[in-house]
Amino acid sequence: MRRSLPNPGILIGALLQVCMIIVIPKIIHASDPIGLSTETDLKIGITTIYSPDSFAAWGKIENSSSFSLRGQLWHSRLSFKGHNVRLGSELILTHRMNYPVNGVSGPKDYRIGIGVIPLNLIIPMTISRAVVPFASFSAGGIFLNDKLPEGDGASLNYLLNIGAGLEFPFIQNSKIQLGYSIQHMSNANTGEQNPGIDSHMLFMTILLP
Repeated sequence: MRRSLPNPGILIGALLQVCMIIVIPKIIHASDPIGLSTETDLKIGITTIYSPDSFAAWGKIENSSSFSLRGQLWHSRLSFKGHNVRLGSELILTHRMNYPVNGVSGPKDYRIGIGVIPLNLIIPMTISRAVVPFASFSAGGIFLNDKLPEGDGASLNYLLNIGAGLEFPFIQNSKIQLGYSIQHMSNANTGEQNPGIDSHMLFMTILLP
């Protein structure tokens, strides 16, 4: 009997549990002996995300599009040997997606949802310039108003996002970020079907001091 590989959604769920239960508490309470230090760095952000298209990679659904509005809370800054990482969380205030019913083309259906991103990281590439390039990573989940796909999918889906962008100075010490990311959405095989969606994402974020 041939064994199938674990679905990426299962790995996402496991990653979330590890980060929330083990990794994050250890990071926050880490001390300096290994050169890692933490400090409170509170910032609030508002993010708009537009996805013009999706492609077949881990996921199977192509030609979907979406729009998302999210609120951010950045609570900590980690420093390790001169490298900095911002640590925060996101609340998905609203998310609307349109996707082909057959997963490729033709008539489309839609879903709306809300969710939470408990793990959100930004890794600045430099801290000495006005314009700062950065890498980003996040993991969380979203609850849709109906199953995806209808009937034998699941309403609860997991999100994994990796991207990059540029941070610019904005008005009154605030910052604006522009960037691109790839997002994978999957139900971790909690539904009879788990088609998954891999999306191109364009984002704009305003960070308030």
